[in-house]
Amino acid sequence: MIGRALRGAVVLLAGFVLVSGCGSDRPAELSVDEVKPCELIPQSDHQRLRIAVEPQSLDTVSGVGTEGRTCAYTTNTGNSVYVSTITNHGIDRWTSGEFEHSKFKELSRIQGFRAIKVWQVPGGSGPDSKCKIYIDVAGGQSLRVQVGMTSDEEDPPTCDTARRFAETAMKTLVADRG
Repeated sequence: MIGRALRGAVVLLAGFVLVSGCGSDRPAELSVDEVKPCELIPQSDHQRLRIAVEPQSLDTVSGVGTEGRTCAYTTNTGNSVYVSTITNHGIDRWTSGEFEHSKFKELSRIQGFRAIKVWQVPGGSGPDSKCKIYIDVAGGQSLRVQVGMTSDEEDPPTCDTARRFAETAMKTLVADRG
């Protein structure tokens, strides 16, 4: 009897190790198929994020072969911030080495989800020098926050701005799905 229970426990443990080793380390699958990016930044956060004008909803996402939706924001420092739900590729597009002239850096997780910063190395094609943060929200999907450069000395570095928008968007996404 004890031997049978022990064998059952070993099989269960081995199955768990196999599943966790092959699966994602996301805390949940947060599909963004039907998500409207302009709803990810609540009106109550506009002042804190220094949003100057009403956001603009776009039914496209910039980038070759990229599908999804975008919300464009303008801050009172003149920065353009784009929050995009990407429905046809995850962050593995950038971490796999597919784009030899693009680099990525692991960032601290956002709401428990893996986040990376992506940029283009000189002379290459791919993401430009603006800050782009990608968050691994679901298999084959990601949330991207992109911030353009600004010359305003009062504006924090663009990746700080991108991080604040990404954290706010993910907080909303997790709360809506949880």
